[in-house]
Amino acid sequence: MTVRAIRLVLILAALPIGWYGVSLIWDMTTADKTSVVVWLIGGLIAHDAIFAPACIAAGHGVKTILPQRWWPPVLAGASATLLLLLLAFPVMYPRPESKIAPGNEQSGTIIDRPYGLGLTVALLVIWALVVVLVVRNRHAGQESISSRQPKVNE
Repeated sequence: MTVRAIRLVLILAALPIGWYGVSLIWDMTTADKTSVVVWLIGGLIAHDAIFAPACIAAGHGVKTILPQRWWPPVLAGASATLLLLLLAFPVMYPRPESKIAPGNEQSGTIIDRPYGLGLTVALLVIWALVVVLVVRNRHAGQESISSRQPKVNE
């Protein structure tokens, strides 16, 4: 019953937020609305054509190479890495000369802060957490194995 109540509260809280987002779209020009639609369709295509198959391939590769205890943290880290790289690509990809904002001659991208550094730090944190979880799972696995072994009386 508690889960249903939480879901209901989350849905009721999301409705006004969703309505606000839709109202912002109604105020856009036709060109901006078209751009939003193109980005939404592009996101679906990127997910179905790039992200999901890459995750499946990575999962299959990891399962054939690594021990079973390592699978969950390594697969989560690989998925998070791929997602961050896909999200960072449009920001860090060089823009054509015709698309550079006026007065921004020094940068051919839309980078206004060190996104490369931020991406690097985020990836290092993700993989540090993966290593911590792998080590923790390894120690937990060794403890459970030693606790299952019968003690020999001498």
